[in-house]
Order: sequence, then C-alpha cells, then structure tokens
Amino acid sequence: MKKQITLLLLSFLFVGMLSAQQRDCSTMDNLEYRKQQDPQLEARMQQIEEFTRQRIQEMGPQESISGNIITIPVVVHVIYRTAQENISDAQIQSQLDVLNEDFRRTNADADNRWSQAIDTEIQFCLASVDDNGNPTTGITRKSSSTTAWGTNDAMKRSSSGGVDAWDTSQYLNMWVCNIGGGILGYAQFPGGSAATDGVVMGPQYFGSSQKGTGFYLSAPFDLGRTTTHEVGHFLNLRHIWGDGNCNADDFVSDTPTSDAPNYGCATTHVSCSSTDMVQNYMDYSDDGCMNLYTAGQKARMRAILDVGGSRRSLALSDKCSSTPPPAPTCNDGIQNGDETGIDCGGSSCAPCQSGCSENEVTLTITFDQYPEETSWSLVTDGGTTVASASYSTANPDGSTVTEEFCLPDDCYTFTINDAYGDGICCTYGSGSYTLTGPGGQIVSGGSFTSSEATDFCLGSTPPPTPTCTDGVQNGDETGIDCGGSSCAPCQTGGTTVLHEGFFETGLDGWADGGSDCFRYNGGRSFEGNYSIRLRDNSGTASAMTSETFDLRGFDQVEFTFFFYPNSMENGEDFWVRYYNGSSWSTVATYASGSSFTNGSFYTATVTLDSSAVNFAANSQFRVQCDASTNSDQVYIDQVTITGINGGARTESGNRIQQLRTGPPGSDTGDFLMSPTVTRGDITVNLASYNVNSSYRILNLLGQTVKTGTLKDGRLNVGELKAGVYLLEVTDEEEKIIGKFVKQ
Repeated sequence: MKKQITLLLLSFLFVGMLSAQQRDCSTMDNLEYRKQQDPQLEARMQQIEEFTRQRIQEMGPQESISGNIITIPVVVHVIYRTAQENISDAQIQSQLDVLNEDFRRTNADADNRWSQAIDTEIQFCLASVDDNGNPTTGITRKSSSTTAWGTNDAMKRSSSGGVDAWDTSQYLNMWVCNIGGGILGYAQFPGGSAATDGVVMGPQYFGSSQKGTGFYLSAPFDLGRTTTHEVGHFLNLRHIWGDGNCNADDFVSDTPTSDAPNYGCATTHVSCSSTDMVQNYMDYSDDGCMNLYTAGQKARMRAILDVGGSRRSLALSDKCSSTPPPAPTCNDGIQNGDETGIDCGGSSCAPCQSGCSENEVTLTITFDQYPEETSWSLVTDGGTTVASASYSTANPDGSTVTEEFCLPDDCYTFTINDAYGDGICCTYGSGSYTLTGPGGQIVSGGSFTSSEATDFCLGSTPPPTPTCTDGVQNGDETGIDCGGSSCAPCQTGGTTVLHEGFFETGLDGWADGGSDCFRYNGGRSFEGNYSIRLRDNSGTASAMTSETFDLRGFDQVEFTFFFYPNSMENGEDFWVRYYNGSSWSTVATYASGSSFTNGSFYTATVTLDSSAVNFAANSQFRVQCDASTNSDQVYIDQVTITGINGGARTESGNRIQQLRTGPPGSDTGDFLMSPTVTRGDITVNLASYNVNSSYRILNLLGQTVKTGTLKDGRLNVGELKAGVYLLEVTDEEEKIIGKFVKQ
C-alpha cells in the first residue's frame, strides 16, 4: 500500500512539474528565419559585432563607462482577439516603469550579490509625438481574429492583419499579441530589416502585477522581466549561456560562462566550473529571480547606441516630447543641456554650440500618394547600417518627413527605395528627396525606379577632378590611354545598383511568364533557398521579365546573374533579351556544350553600351529558355542590374567588361571565387588564365584598396575592413570581376 501511495504522490509531482511553464524566448528561432529570408543578414551582423568590439575598446574599461542618459521613445501596438488581450493603458505603463527600473538599476529587488551589476544609463518613454509631429499616447490598438501569431513577424505587417512599424529609426516598436506555443516573446537583433525591427511579447507577460490590479498577467512571468529580456536582445545582448555549451560565448567578459539556460530560481547552480549568473536578465529564470545587467552588457548596449552604431538614431530621437528642448546656455563654464558635459572654458563658453559636434546631415522626403512604398538606408563604407526607415499609411500622402543625423568622418552610401518600382516623383504624385551635408546638397531626386544609391564622404577632401596629360587620364588608377587629343571625353566612374533579385521572399519585381516559369525552392539555387526555374521553349511562358528601368543618362548597364543548367541537350540554349523602349532583341545566348555543361553553377555578365543600344525610360530585361521539353531547365538566381557612368573605354569606344562562363577547367574559362564571404583567404579558379594574372580589389566607392599578382590562385584579404568588395582580375585579353564580402 505504501508503494502505491508513494507512486501516486510522485505521479502528481511529475504532472505538476510538467504543467509549470518555463521561459521560452524565440529570438534565436526568429533570427534563423530571418537569415533564410535575408542572405546578407549574417554578414551585416558580423560587421556590427566587429564595430561593437572596437567601440568597447575605445570606450575603455567596462566598469568605468558612463555618459549621458539615453532615452528611447517606445510605441506599443496592442493586437487583440479577446477583451483580456486588449490590455489596459495602466498595464502598459507598468511595463514602462519596470523597464526604467531595471535598466537604471532602481528596481526594488536589486542586491549586491554580483559586483558587476550596474546602471545602464538607458531609459524609455512612451512616445508623445507620432511620425507627423502630432501628439500621441504612444499606444495603438487593433482587433484581430488571429488566435496565435507565431514568430514569422506576421503581426508586424498590415498586409497579414498586423500593424506596420512606426519609423524604426525613431521609435522602439513593441507588438503585444498572443504569440502561441508557450512563447513569451522574441526580438530582432541589430542589422535586420527596418520593416520588422522591434520586440514582441505576449499580453499576459507584458507588465507587472506589483504595480496595479486587474491586469492580464501569468505567474511566474508577471513582473515585466520578459520585456526587459527582449529589449536586451534588441540592444545586441545574447543569452547568458551564449546559446551553446561551455565553449559558446555571449560576447560579454564579466558574465560567468554557462552551458545552458537556468529555469525557475536555482541561484546557486554551477556549470563550466563557475556559478551561473541566474539573476541576469538574459537568463531564462523566473521574473522574481532576475535583477541585473552587468557593466559588460551595458558596454555592448551603449556601443550600439553610440556614434556609428546601428541604433544611433534611436539615441538621438526626440519623439518623447512635442516640445523641443531649450537652447543650451552656459553657466559656470558648463553648457547646460549639453549631454556631454564638456567644459566650455568659463568666459570662453560662448563659442560652445548645441547640436552635432561632427557632421550634420539632413534627409528630407516628400512622399507621393503611396508613402508605404518608400524606404531608405544609410550605410558606411564598411557595411554598417547607420540608419534606415520604412514608412506606412500612417504617413499622409504628399506629407514631408525630415531625418537628421550626426555622422563621424567616413564614406557612406545612401539608398532610397520604392517597392512598386516607379520612384516617388512623377507617376502618382510629386514626391522628392534631398540629402544635405556640411558642404551643402549631397543629392536630390525622385525620378528613379526601384532604388537609387548615392556614395559620399564626410570629413575628407575628395580626390581632384581627373585631367588629361599626354593622352593619359591623371588620377585614373587604370592608366588607360584616352587617345591623345581625344582625352577630354574621359570621365570619372560611378555606379548605381538599379536592381538586386534574390527571390527569397518573392519574385522581386520580375513577372512570371506562365506555366514554364516557376519560383523554385531547392539546391539548384545559387544563394539562399529560392531561384527562378525556366524550361521548354514556350516563348514568354518560358521567360522571366523584369520591371521597367529608366536607363537614360547611363553610359553602360551591366546585367549580372548566376545560373544552374539541368538536362539541357547539346545545342539547347537560353537568352538574355533587352527591350529598348520599342522592341525586344537578344543580347546574349548561352548554349549547352559550348557555353556550359549541366550540373554546375555559372555566373555571367552582359554589358550594354549606350553607343550600341538605346537606353530608354521604360527599358526591360528578359531571361528566356529555348529548349525542347519540360525536363530541359535553367535556374536563374542573384540577378543584379547596375548603371555605370564613365569608366574605361576600349579602343573602339565601347566599355565592355564580361565575366567568363563555362565549367571549371574548360577552354571557356570559368571564373570561380570561393568563399564569397570570408574572414581571410579567397581561392580563385582562373581556369585558362595565367597564374600570374594581376588583380586589384575595389570598395563600392570605386576606390582601389589592394593590388598585386595572383599566385596559385590564392589571395589573402584579412587586412581589409569588413564590407563588400569587387575583385578584378586581368590577363592579356580581358578583365573579369567578382564580388565578395569581407567579414
């Protein structure tokens, strides 16, 4: 009988243990999903990580880091199905109170168990100004029939029934909705898409039961620490155990190494020969057990908010108040209102100025009739995103927004995008944009297709305008002969990426030709999971056709793509075709047996010159299969269309650069470079090229950063800073070009 009773008691205990919920944060799951959708995300995050390490070193010892108090504006989007899920304003405010207490270390449960515990000097406020400068509560509400939203960011898109983000460069967006699956919340790390940037929490885990009554909360996660945890991720913190065993790292030196998450409140748990910091907000402990961030974690968060950090614009946002701050004045030699606290020097205080101590840059955008189609990004030459934003229907048609940046000396790329592909100026309204810097206007426009990119540098003198002497263009690193007296037409180079198609989230602006054109998911895709499969010879039904591009004003246009042929019989081919505004023509043909063999990846570039074809306002491209049966297929991936101005001319006046195609080792000489994302070495398969071919590496501003001679096809790029580069290899006959990412 005793045995039966004992077994019965154990059974009840076991069931009780199973029913007790454990913390489940899906940030890492969402990260893997995002990497599948965005093949470049990992490279961007690596660049952000390298910036963070460097910035922390510059800031000095972690325990001494301090500075101005950073206030981040918050907007909370409540999406509810039931009355309970439509949480009250009071419950939302209780969560903001917890955030401020936890980040400023004024929380009542703070103790002295860990000497590393510290005030992060970061705080939060409910936004009081919306994107248009109107007063707001910082809270939006939307009723929905969705039972569980999952972790694929559906709640962040109005197109899927959710709520579009407010300007993510100015607000920390929080979505409160039922995620489902026992998941408490998740966040997006720095480096992800602006359209989905922010944190997501379940309504029963948002707020604190200690700060009010009648709240919809679920113990033991009812004290607001889920949001504290997720905002930590948002500001670039990893889980305390590094999401791995004892060899994994959370990139913070003053948190003990751990091999797994801690649940409940086992405050004396030991792993990896040290006591776990169970009280850290980035563990999986119950809310009542968490109470600290460390000095090292503070350093990481403040680095991402510092000058050059990818969340810098949040630290500068003024959306917490509709009243502008008072103009700084001087008192006792200190400039009041100046967060830096720099001594102005007593009576010499007058020269002190408010605002930016570096380079002030202002972006002004006037929308057309579809503000939700507009987005932009500002990226350093090293690939770090300084700021970005996308807009929504909350921005009235024809309204104007102004973004201000305080930028250090560096080179940047500003890119403006239109999702529909018709720019912002002309078809549906009279939109425009202007980017100005310390020296005046950098660029302005509005007439573009899908995107327009502009490179510029701050704080350094631009190179002199090239001149001609003895028929050679001075300042031109290529040293190409312009042709004596005909040297004048030589121009400095410049490129504009008009289109990039990766097909990971859709057709990326390409038109599906019909039954013999298909968005494919599988191993025949060059990058990511998706590509476009073409087959048979059904005319346009066997083709993919681009959106229109305004090519007027370009000297050249390059059409670069990767392809994988399958079961194409000898002589069967596919074409690249071009529409010049009035008719289609075939500009390149690739045939089985002469251009390629089946079962390998290839890359090719078709270069069109304005002297040979008409560049129209409604130009298009088409890739079309001309095989015999449905089993004859070619898979197209990573399509890039680039407009070029200036550059080197051949003797005939044409500007031609063509990548070789063909299987490795064939007479056609394929140009293969691996890996395309590297920290150090690159191996180049030169095929029929001379093993001593010369090379040069260029950054995306066209500046040469390294030159030399290839030996045995090996090249080390470890000394380059993180970013995207072009490798140009030259033999006696032609040049070949490939792109790689240095991490």
